[in-house]
Amino acid sequence: MKARKLFASLLAVAMFCVLAIPAFADANSDYEAAVRAYQAQIAAREEAYAAAVKDYQAQAAAKAKAEGEAIIAAGKLAHQQQLAANDAIMAAANAAHQEQLNKNAAYEAAIADYQASIAAKEAAYLSAVKAYQAQAAAKAKAEGEAIIAAGKAAHQQQLAANSAVEAAANAAHAQQLSENAAYEAAIRAYQAQIAAQEAAYLRALGL
Repeated sequence: MKARKLFASLLAVAMFCVLAIPAFADANSDYEAAVRAYQAQIAAREEAYAAAVKDYQAQAAAKAKAEGEAIIAAGKLAHQQQLAANDAIMAAANAAHQEQLNKNAAYEAAIADYQASIAAKEAAYLSAVKAYQAQAAAKAKAEGEAIIAAGKAAHQQQLAANSAVEAAANAAHAQQLSENAAYEAAIRAYQAQIAAQEAAYLRALGL
């Protein structure tokens, strides 16, 4: 009796296994198909994401290139404008310097003319003294000596006056030369400052 029950149980288990295997096989097939579909969906999303990333990178690269070119163009334009401004400043400085040189030349020419006039006056005065001495020679010796002494004193006074005038003229000329030297030093300092600013600007631009 027990053997029959055991056999019946084993038979039932065997039949259950035989009937369940196709069901399990169908379930596995559906599961594998679902997995493949999911994997295909994931792959499609990954491709779309990769394409979107590449497109964004291309747009970002194009934007960065355009912005970089615009910055470089603006920098070059500003540099050219600065160079033009520097040229204008240098031209104005050179014109002012040349004008000062012209004034100095005119001043020196005036001094030379004044010295020549003084020399002419001295020569005329000496000629007058000599003529007067010649006339006085016919007169008394004492009167002639007195006249000569007076002429020499006047001549010494004139020479002293001339020396004072020349000293004042030389002092004014030296002061003018000192002012010119200071002006030229200021121009050179300004040129050095402009060159330093240009160098710093070029370094900032990476040029």
